[in-house]
Amino acid sequence: MRLLRSKTDDSLYNGRARVFENTRQAAVYLSKMEGRILLTTGSKDLAVFCQEIEDKSRITARVLPSAAAIEACNNAGLLGKQIIAMHGPFSKKLNIAIIKQAGVKFLVTKESGSAGGFLEKIYAAEETGTEVILVKRPVEEEGYTLREILNILGIGNINNNIKPGIISLIGMGMGNRGTITIDGIEALEKSRLVIGSSRLIETAETVINMSGREVYNAYDADIIYNYIKEHRQYTNIAILLSGDTGFYSGAKRLNGILQKLAGYSIKIIPGISSVAYFSAKLKTNWQDIKLVSLHGREQNIIAAIKNNEKTFVLLGAGNSVAWLALLCIQYGLNHVLLHIGQNLGYSSEEIISGTPASFAEFINKGSLYCAIIENPGASKNIITYGIPDSQFIRGSVPMTKEEIREISVSKLHLIRDSIVYDIGAGTGSVAVECARIAYNGKVYAIEKNKEAAGLIEQNKLLHGVPNINIITGTAPDAINGLEPPTHVFIGGSSGKLKQIIDIIFAKNSNVRIVINAITLETIAEVERIIKEKGFNGTDITCITASKAREAGDYHIMTGLNPVWIVVLENA
Repeated sequence: MRLLRSKTDDSLYNGRARVFENTRQAAVYLSKMEGRILLTTGSKDLAVFCQEIEDKSRITARVLPSAAAIEACNNAGLLGKQIIAMHGPFSKKLNIAIIKQAGVKFLVTKESGSAGGFLEKIYAAEETGTEVILVKRPVEEEGYTLREILNILGIGNINNNIKPGIISLIGMGMGNRGTITIDGIEALEKSRLVIGSSRLIETAETVINMSGREVYNAYDADIIYNYIKEHRQYTNIAILLSGDTGFYSGAKRLNGILQKLAGYSIKIIPGISSVAYFSAKLKTNWQDIKLVSLHGREQNIIAAIKNNEKTFVLLGAGNSVAWLALLCIQYGLNHVLLHIGQNLGYSSEEIISGTPASFAEFINKGSLYCAIIENPGASKNIITYGIPDSQFIRGSVPMTKEEIREISVSKLHLIRDSIVYDIGAGTGSVAVECARIAYNGKVYAIEKNKEAAGLIEQNKLLHGVPNINIITGTAPDAINGLEPPTHVFIGGSSGKLKQIIDIIFAKNSNVRIVINAITLETIAEVERIIKEKGFNGTDITCITASKAREAGDYHIMTGLNPVWIVVLENA
């Protein structure tokens, strides 16, 4: 009986490949193009491509490591480095490496299904900007699907070809036997198919005897899902994940997508996480530690370090140790203690401690870095808002006074991930207060005065709030391209209050706006806008404050200008 490869869902490569009916059509197309070509269609089709493509030096062929395949390459005119003789299937990572090494512009493949590593080629080509030339499978093929063969052999029945199975998502700890749980090892031993990255598969081979098991090198959730879907004969499957399944792991997405596979139950088995392992190495606990990951996500790491005595950071590929150290120095955290861990759990493990200054010129030796930052002074940080006016760099730029600022910020009702506009930001005093509260969000400080914009930058560094984004320009034009806000403070509108409010509510009809007005004309305009827009929720307060000043041996109260604080929202 001839087993037919399972067909890949067309939607997985539609728009990602140029499709041809047969090999000859693909070869003719490539003969008219320029650039190097990687053939992954096997040795049988080499002659067709080499007949059509005049400059054979453009071609690199990946074939099986057999004498017959290499002879076929030689007969077609391919020699030496034009031949890659390897046994597949190949991971996405290896495909990328081959594409880059060969300088490939075109990748030629057949629709070979998951068993042939088809999707790994598609994803690798997409990541490297390589054009995929896809030769379609014959419309009529003689043979049987896997389920049909199993049915003929009497395994299962028409309605239930494969008996229910278990998919175990196993946390592999820090890459050694000691950090994998006994449950994880037992699940590995029971498995017939093991899926994971090459690094994790190598770890598994040190834990159990892998002979007799199918091993599939993959870490992309979609690729794993499609492979299991097309190989339902495996009833015990182990999917290997680094560290702990509950700590910045791919287990969350995998669990969600694998639930679509009827007939399987999903079991999640935790491993030792990097934070638990690293803390043990440093002989410290981690129940009070702030956990941050910079792997593919944007985080306000400065706020975490400033406000926590201990912060654990998983450094992303683009975040070097030197970058972290210089960031601490830039925002005035020179005094903190950095503990840097590299390749934790491996024989090349290294742990170094020091101040940010000692890591300013540190050169990363790889990508597996994490850090624990100790800031003993974090517990003494003032957690209420209300920074004294004297603690801002002012120059000659007007600033919202402390008493008015505290009430206005309070009425914004911010949360930790708010997106805030501070329009007419001045020195940035309101922006700084908002950024400290919305430390997981963003504050856009919009200011038309270039001198004031420079002061905002200085106060941003002085108060350690990197989540302020300074926009130099005049609203409403300056806010057109910004993401929708959740909260807005308007301290100055340059006479364009109505236009500003129209654009803000067009971006987010549920936004909460706080306006400061000091002239009768402005408050009159606010009243007109309230009547015209028909807001469900408004709140108007007039604040008059006095400040004491010294007069010889006495103190005299000096009144500040009265300020109207207006809240607008569609409650």
